[in-house]
Amino acid sequence: MAIGVETQVRYLNEEWRERAETPRIGTRETRRANTSKHDVVVFDARNRLDDLSLDVNGFRLVAHVTGLDDFTSDADIRAMYYPEIEALAKEITGAEEVFITQHVVRTEDTSDFNKAYARFVHCDYSLEDPLATAHKLLEGRRLDPADYEGAGFAWYNSWQPIHNPASRNPLAVIDAATLAKEDVVDYFYTGYGKDGKSSMPVRNPDHEFYYFSDMATDELLFIKQLDSRPGYASLCPHTSFDDPNSDPEAPPRRSIEVRMMAVFR
Repeated sequence: MAIGVETQVRYLNEEWRERAETPRIGTRETRRANTSKHDVVVFDARNRLDDLSLDVNGFRLVAHVTGLDDFTSDADIRAMYYPEIEALAKEITGAEEVFITQHVVRTEDTSDFNKAYARFVHCDYSLEDPLATAHKLLEGRRLDPADYEGAGFAWYNSWQPIHNPASRNPLAVIDAATLAKEDVVDYFYTGYGKDGKSSMPVRNPDHEFYYFSDMATDELLFIKQLDSRPGYASLCPHTSFDDPNSDPEAPPRRSIEVRMMAVFR
């Protein structure tokens, strides 16, 4: 029997399913204005480890021991952690190339909305035009998109606890196999001072939420964010959530997420 945690998560308000405008979220105030809390059950995916895949469900837990001890230096993260994640992503996904775009170290500090726990169900890309998104990244690397004609592209996040297990404020994901594209709405993330188009789901009771209990620092979660290839899971929305069963004396969760685009030929 699957073990579930009863909690609440923030979804984009239902009104945005039909509105012509595009919502904007980038502060706690705009998050509250455009989202609302819903009761959900988050199941422990450790009971499904053998039947989860990135191609179908949009998320997968893997083992990863990093050689980096101190995550305070962005330069050290890029020099030491990025190559680890690039190699691991190629191994897990079978991609020929992986381009890492950015990382975020998240802590319990709420003073920076961009680095605090993301307390609303979201994805990091718009579903609008994956090929255009891929070509923009390639051109930014001074690569010719024509050299990638016929290739498939997929975007992933890696998410890993650092310093201590993620006992408090764990990460929940929606099983992509239970998510209809009609439930997903574009929004502008404005937290960095500009409009970056991403996407969020509106509530549908068919959505199934999962997490991995007490994720350790030698575990890493891959999450699908976008895919240009037909027949593959397109996206896996995610959010931080409060686990009422977690030990209140446990240290706050700290984690690093890395965003990347993978190329399949």
